Amino acid sequence: RNLFYLGQIRKCLVAMIQYLKTPPSPSPSAPDNTTSKMMSVTEFLFALKLDNINLFKILRYLDRSRLPQKLLGFTNFATSVSTSGTEGGEEEKNMEGDEFMSKHISSLSIVQTFLTCLTSTQHEGKVVPEWPTRDSLSGGRGRSMKHPTLRYVSLQPSSSFSDILNEAHAVILAGGTLRPFSHVATELLAGKDDKMMQAAVDAESHVSAVLGSSNNATQMNTKEAGTKSMPQSSSIVSCVSSDLTTFTCGHVIPPSNVLTVCLSSGPTSTKLDFRHSSRSSDAVCDELGRTLLNLSAVVPSGLIVFLPSYSYEDHLVNRWKKIGLLDQLSRKKSVHREPKSSADLEAAMSKYSKEARGSGAILLSVVGGKMSEGINFADDMARCVLIVGLPYPDITDPELQEKMKSLDRSVQEKKGGISGNAYYHNLCMRAVNQSIGRAIRHGNDYAAVVLADARYASESRIWLGLPHWLRGSSGSQTIGREQSASYGRSLFGIRTFFKERTQNS
Repeated sequence: RNLFYLGQIRKCLVAMIQYLKTPPSPSPSAPDNTTSKMMSVTEFLFALKLDNINLFKILRYLDRSRLPQKLLGFTNFATSVSTSGTEGGEEEKNMEGDEFMSKHISSLSIVQTFLTCLTSTQHEGKVVPEWPTRDSLSGGRGRSMKHPTLRYVSLQPSSSFSDILNEAHAVILAGGTLRPFSHVATELLAGKDDKMMQAAVDAESHVSAVLGSSNNATQMNTKEAGTKSMPQSSSIVSCVSSDLTTFTCGHVIPPSNVLTVCLSSGPTSTKLDFRHSSRSSDAVCDELGRTLLNLSAVVPSGLIVFLPSYSYEDHLVNRWKKIGLLDQLSRKKSVHREPKSSADLEAAMSKYSKEARGSGAILLSVVGGKMSEGINFADDMARCVLIVGLPYPDITDPELQEKMKSLDRSVQEKKGGISGNAYYHNLCMRAVNQSIGRAIRHGNDYAAVVLADARYASESRIWLGLPHWLRGSSGSQTIGREQSASYGRSLFGIRTFFKERTQNS
């Protein structure tokens, strides 16, 4: 029996290896000229001629025999014997490379997880084979790849989350970017719990209505749905039903500790339009550089710039070098860039932190990159966050297209949830909000948030996608949404904001 199942596992692995040895021709229309494609599980199994393999029996064998765990123990022992005479061992040498082998996760466990994914339905996810391109092999900024890979993309996370809901008495989701609730509910509940899904949609509508109302400073903010109600301040809203309870509150900082500025144009009145079709023009790049130069003169300590992509950051730096703007910036504050390698992240952070708290520093980072989530830029490390443009995902990405199609299909079939376009917009705004949240980290912290793109002021959907506490609804200061707002007035407001903070400290 062992030999039979080992032969079956070997057949699956050999088929995958052989398939990855023959990459298709790259499509000129694909993003970054990547060589990849998206397939349903059935298409993938037929392409590998594994449609006659019973994956459920293989998975049951792996689970009962505990073969992945046994293999991990054997490989760890073999590795320790072979590296006993070397310093540090092989694991430390390859921490950043694809050759890294964990001592805690069995390679066969990864295979087991992938085979489990292949037992899902065609609507739950897709298989994405990818092959390295010349750009990825050369180590370009972004996700690099040295070897062909197979990935499984989940299109319906609710399939996995439903097991948790069924087994748990209660589930608590806590975070700073969970709104809109309808977005989270679509990801975790759509098609599995229609009643709770509708409760999330109702809760989002209620919260939006309450927070959008500025007529009364204090009001009854709890929607009664067959249960108790309670009074809340205008920045605290709860919505209670028999299936779902949501709670929304403002920020821990006082409103006077944050300044929100929308910049529609720069110092020379050039429109700041960072849509993909215009953001690489010399006029827009130069205007952004001049804007950053002026900000560096009025913002104390650290100033973090979040850009839409790594490629755009490279383009800006090269342009600013060419016209001498980078040298001018360096004379105001030292300029740092987000490192390519995760191994260099700690050293880069240490250097930036030291200079930000000293003579001041500028950090060029990327929304969705290594420094936009989970990094603490408290106090002088980030007195100002400059968000450049709107980081909408690549609409031509096949994974995103498939996800949006799946959502649209659910809406058409009246299964609830949000449309593909709404999902696309929410991804962008969630990334923006994550980046903004890097700056203000405790109750006594303060920072200016500068949104550089005309769309922040002109398009209400984008403005409403920002946190309530940032939009001035809770008493915080905002500049730049009025049609009469000028760049000079915005810069004066930023200067005044920091002058007042310095006097009060």
